[in-house]
Amino acid sequence: MPFSSGKVNSGAFSLTSIGNHFYSNRRGFAILALLTIVAMTASLAPAQSKKKEKGPRALAVVELPADGKSKPRLIPITILVNGRFWDASIYLADPRPMALDPGNVYEVERSGKPVGFFTVTETRPGKDHWTAFGDWQPESEKARPAAKPAPSWRAEDEDRPVLHKRQPSTPDQAAQSASSTSSAAPAPAPPPPPPPEDPNRPVLRRGKPKPQPQEPQEEPVETASPSKPAASQPAAPFRAGEVLPAISDAGGPEPRPYTYAWGPDEQQKLIKAVSDIAITEVARYAKSNPALRHAPAAAFDQSTIRPFDLDYDNNPEVVFTARVPAAAPQATRARTAKPAPRAPAFFFYVTVVGQTDLYGQMRKLFSSVTDSAHLDVFPRLELIDAVDAEGTGRGNLLFRAWSSNTASYRLYHVGPDTLRKLFDSAGE
Repeated sequence: MPFSSGKVNSGAFSLTSIGNHFYSNRRGFAILALLTIVAMTASLAPAQSKKKEKGPRALAVVELPADGKSKPRLIPITILVNGRFWDASIYLADPRPMALDPGNVYEVERSGKPVGFFTVTETRPGKDHWTAFGDWQPESEKARPAAKPAPSWRAEDEDRPVLHKRQPSTPDQAAQSASSTSSAAPAPAPPPPPPPEDPNRPVLRRGKPKPQPQEPQEEPVETASPSKPAASQPAAPFRAGEVLPAISDAGGPEPRPYTYAWGPDEQQKLIKAVSDIAITEVARYAKSNPALRHAPAAAFDQSTIRPFDLDYDNNPEVVFTARVPAAAPQATRARTAKPAPRAPAFFFYVTVVGQTDLYGQMRKLFSSVTDSAHLDVFPRLELIDAVDAEGTGRGNLLFRAWSSNTASYRLYHVGPDTLRKLFDSAGE
């Protein structure tokens, strides 16, 4: 009996050991298979992410000369690389930022419609930022410089996007063009812009200027006839000192106009609605700052209003900016029936972005209010224009933020309920 019992125990022990061994191996196989799947997923993830990489897409502003004679200048704002906005004034600076490499071409737009090309020829460092000067070519010009194919070099990192810049015309083309316009000796071709110091440095380019029939430029006005679409309205000439957004990108969607055409009745209704919102916002600001020695007057001063259709849903986004004179507060006035005197050199500044809903009612998306004494803390916002900075075909709003003596730039994405800040050149 003891012998038989020991034999059974020995068999049980052997079966148990085999089962444990088989279970251990099966668990090991499962772990090995899991690690293999993880490794394969990790190896595929970079390839999938590389397909989604976009950019670089540079955003800048071009300031036309106030005297009408000087060269226009370009100020870099931000550059979009793989879905992230970077400060274009320092991005890949060596020491000059990549956005200002000579030969980079920017397509200048007014409310989303191309109005000209800016080609960087000279860069200068400033106290706070770099500035570029270059050749300005309005879109309406028929004569366009010839361009040759871009160089065939590629960046050392083949997965990094490379944008090509415009090349000057060949000497034969330049001589032929010069001989056709003058019987004198042909003028030599202009020297090409110096190549980048780093041969692997990406180069920005929106596109090459190409011959197009002359057509009037679109004027970003607040009123438009309802019988014609906004894109067909007659354009205003370039104004001295005008500031326009500019895009440099080898890819991305084609530009599209973002102006909204409204009729007289709709215009009057929306202006009143957004003005009422602005009045409410200024009154709330003054009430929340009892230390102010001034109160807002009852009327606006230097108001502007711009309607846009940023996502083509026919529900306009309306941007209203105004300066509000200030008056002495009621507590410090003399007990007379005379109206309160205006305070000299003191103003309130208000910016409101509203959007109409499906029923045509205006609702506030964003507001900013400040005053002359607090510009260093709360800068006043001045609308530059609507521009597609994200490369999605949908318009964003670009503002210039004025402090006491300095200016910065803010870029916003307009959502269904609010504005979301995408970039602030002040670093906030």
